[in-house]
Amino acid sequence: MINKRKYPRRFFSESSFFATRYGVHECFIKNLGTKGAFIETDLFLPEGNVVTIAVPTHGNRASSLKLKGKVVWTDQYGFGVEFGEPILI
Repeated sequence: MINKRKYPRRFFSESSFFATRYGVHECFIKNLGTKGAFIETDLFLPEGNVVTIAVPTHGNRASSLKLKGKVVWTDQYGFGVEFGEPILI
């Protein structure tokens, strides 16, 4: 498979949650990069939906970084999100 990403991603398997206009939902953040992430969830979100993801810092869900982004693709396992602003990872 060819990686088409402009920004590299790091493996990041952490339990977390994300918020949409539909409420707050549990998820796993499977990878994380400067401009995006893959979110594993049972909830289907169409492309274009805006989400806020809580990224645990130091493995601690209580102290998390809140990142806002847009769903740019989706599949049966979850969705890819692109952040509005780059982050340092």
